[in-house]
Amino acid sequence: MPTDPKHDNEQMMRFDPGYWAAQWGIKLQAGPFTFKGFEYQVEPMSYTGKRLCYLKARQSFGATIDEVLKDLHGMIMRKYKLGVAHIFPTNDEVNEFSKSIFKPLIAANKASIGKYVKNVSGGTDTTSLKNVNGAMLFLRGARMSQTIGDSTETTSSKTAGFSCDKVVFDESDYMELEAITRYIQSMGMSPHQHEVYLGNPSHEDFGIDLIFKQSDQRYWFRKCSCGHWTCAEKSFPGCIKIRKDGTGYIGCDKCGKEIKVWNGDGTGEWVPDFPDKTKYMQGYMASQMMTPYNDPADILDDFVTTQDLATFNRLRLGRPYSAASDKLRKHAVLACCGNDSPALRHSGPCAMGVDVGKAYHAVVIGIKTSKEQYEIVKTFKAKDFQEVFDLARRYNVKSDVVDIGPYYEAARKYQKNSGHKTFLCDYKDTQVTDAMFNDNTGVVKVNKTEIFDLSHRLLANGDIRLPCRCPEIEEFARQCCNCARFEEKDKRSGGEILRYRPTGDQEDHFRSALNYFILAASGHRIATVSRFKKSPQTDVISDYARI
Repeated sequence: MPTDPKHDNEQMMRFDPGYWAAQWGIKLQAGPFTFKGFEYQVEPMSYTGKRLCYLKARQSFGATIDEVLKDLHGMIMRKYKLGVAHIFPTNDEVNEFSKSIFKPLIAANKASIGKYVKNVSGGTDTTSLKNVNGAMLFLRGARMSQTIGDSTETTSSKTAGFSCDKVVFDESDYMELEAITRYIQSMGMSPHQHEVYLGNPSHEDFGIDLIFKQSDQRYWFRKCSCGHWTCAEKSFPGCIKIRKDGTGYIGCDKCGKEIKVWNGDGTGEWVPDFPDKTKYMQGYMASQMMTPYNDPADILDDFVTTQDLATFNRLRLGRPYSAASDKLRKHAVLACCGNDSPALRHSGPCAMGVDVGKAYHAVVIGIKTSKEQYEIVKTFKAKDFQEVFDLARRYNVKSDVVDIGPYYEAARKYQKNSGHKTFLCDYKDTQVTDAMFNDNTGVVKVNKTEIFDLSHRLLANGDIRLPCRCPEIEEFARQCCNCARFEEKDKRSGGEILRYRPTGDQEDHFRSALNYFILAASGHRIATVSRFKKSPQTDVISDYARI
């Protein structure tokens, strides 16, 4: 039975946002919406799964406008009856987006979009809240802003009191994990619960890079006339060839011939590295080599001449990048390993650092071998302060520094009963002086960035000796690398500041414990001893419970 072309067209318009945008010729700032030259957008525009992410270079994919069109299409067609939340890092980005992208889009497309868009008062001027055919479009900032009562739990009225079918996290590297979690919870009553993440990457194992690694990780492959498939994003810089006139092109990995991003049906496709993850999330990686407006020769020249590889990799190639000065590598930490097994006990005098956590307390114990050289003799995950006390006795700890939170009372009790000099550490972001030990309060205050910088330098330079490689030290090294130094804008001064933030699975407890150990061993708090000095293996009786 022949099909009705009109019916087929209506069905395509209803269910495919890309087809709808192309058929209407939605007017964008750069001209009417089209897939010509941007054929790689077809697949993600038609994606209907639960989770989607874009790891992209700047101005390479059009992901933000694509997702906005998908949002509007879903609400106009009454798919997203609860609405959509499009989340930006701060309200400043919300205002900028509304003025520079959303309002011009509505004004230029009154018949296809504008007639459906109203605010709660009937106009179209509300910056953060739009009524689209009866569904709500929420434009929000992700910054958490309120503290409730005496609780340390932070929240924000922006994440409370509304429901939606889809949440788009735009530039997720600049959002707090708690905010992302709360916005996802706003879809609890939705039958769709669509999550979209997009952004330029910053550090490795952080933000959009970490999210992309959870996806099936799709890369764009181009087919050459010789039959070979090439992915420019995987082959850079060898894939870039230079013509006689100095312009560049993407060449086939096999024969070197020019291959366009698209040259007709069957000449380009997205290929997942991990198809077993497709059901959970589809992820798309895009560089500036994909767009028709960038000369590959310019990209290659920037690569050769740049003094800032971080910016080049992140914004030109869409790759995360962590400089050696900003993030430790596991191999660099493990290079500090010697041949000694972790000590079962030590005659000391030892220093100890303790990072207090909910699951365990990370403990680092060691000796000072010279003015700024140390040897770690034991790392340990203690289940409670009783175990910390036992370790201090077993390793003859004379000085220790303990995390002041999150269990302040328990830390104070341990400090009172430890039997040796114990300080509680309070990290400060703005302190401009060296570490300040207050004997009256028992608290040491230190600039967080400076102490992280110091532990980074000591490990990178090999000034901290570790026991031999073993599961215990492998875990210590992994956690030491689970943070990176970011350049951020200070909220008060507006100037650029450096601040460490956790990466990977967020477990950096042993890195903080190492920082506390360095503080405990600093100055004249413990004597310098030979690293060959060890005590006989004798039993130690714990008196902590009786104190």
